[in-house]
Amino acid sequence: MHHIIRESDLKHACPYCGRSTQTRKWESSFDSNKHYKVLECMCGRKVSIRMPFSGSGHDDWGLDKKVEEAVKS
Repeated sequence: MHHIIRESDLKHACPYCGRSTQTRKWESSFDSNKHYKVLECMCGRKVSIRMPFSGSGHDDWGLDKKVEEAVKS
């Protein structure tokens, strides 16, 4: 049986082991023109979420906080 996992669910729990992802630090990752937030869970698997914008935010003042808030919500 296959399960469909929504990216919004990945913000809260690892799809592999079920541990909370909210206490872990998310890092930026880029693939072509796509921006992802990635973390390595305590189980050793990588969890990634595609962000709704392309850049890193380092060229816009105050955007880093907005990025972190987008990952946590």
